[in-house]
Amino acid sequence: MEYKERYIPSEEEYLEAFRAIYKDLNPGHQAILEKLYQHCYFMEDNRRLRTQELSESAEYKGDSSGQIGLIGKKFCKFFGSEEKFRQPGLAIVSWFPDEVKGYWYIELLPEAARAFRSFRLEYSVEE
Repeated sequence: MEYKERYIPSEEEYLEAFRAIYKDLNPGHQAILEKLYQHCYFMEDNRRLRTQELSESAEYKGDSSGQIGLIGKKFCKFFGSEEKFRQPGLAIVSWFPDEVKGYWYIELLPEAARAFRSFRLEYSVEE
């Protein structure tokens, strides 16, 4: 099996994607991105979130991992290909298993987080 390095768009590419995609996201998906962003910038010692925590922030019942996939698909479409990412959610997050508790944690990719920060400043997205 051949190892293929993970494709991660640049901060500038993510900024263009947010400009094109954000306004068309439903409020729950916007809330998920906001929660990921807040955790990235305000929780220095713990940038990772359980998917259940994201669901609660977006007022979804159950696990939000499917919602991350739906958001990721929009980014994949913007970037031109799902094959670049292997799974749609990987277009914006990294996944980390907790073998002890059995949870999955996610973290907004640093390039996406920096771009979202710029996007929020540019378009005055409220916290």
